[in-house]
Amino acid sequence: MPAVRLSPMESADLDAVVEIERRSFPTPWSPGLFLHELKIPFSRTTLARLGNGASRVVGYVCRWLVGDEMHILNLAVDPDHRRAGIGRLLVEHILEEAAVNAVRLITLEVRRGNEAAVGLYGRFGFRQTGVRRNYYGRGEDALVMSLTRAAEDAATTNV
Repeated sequence: MPAVRLSPMESADLDAVVEIERRSFPTPWSPGLFLHELKIPFSRTTLARLGNGASRVVGYVCRWLVGDEMHILNLAVDPDHRRAGIGRLLVEHILEEAAVNAVRLITLEVRRGNEAAVGLYGRFGFRQTGVRRNYYGRGEDALVMSLTRAAEDAATTNV
């Protein structure tokens, strides 16, 4: 994997994030949605950047951290940089964050047909816990996936 560093998203990163979003999803988030997430105290967006300094944004993950629960809202990797471990790195990052914050439950929705994403989350122990019919539009269901951390693990990581 190329040298990748993680950093919080700032409003100056909006164009790069929106470009990845548009290239990744048939119904992308609007720029306004990303800007709104930057204003919510419990919302966090982390970017994956190639190289040092003001380097190129190649992926991101947006999630909510509320109490002992985390909800992954959006994760994408630039199509030109997929299969290089960047998605895995972003998931590892949020799992570390979950451990530090004694999170006991992590949830997400993923397009049923997105086999790469379903497989990625499955490798980290996420399991399908439901289906949201037509979540992405007519005929486009979402799988609800969850990862429950043991209560003793969640309690001891925040000591």
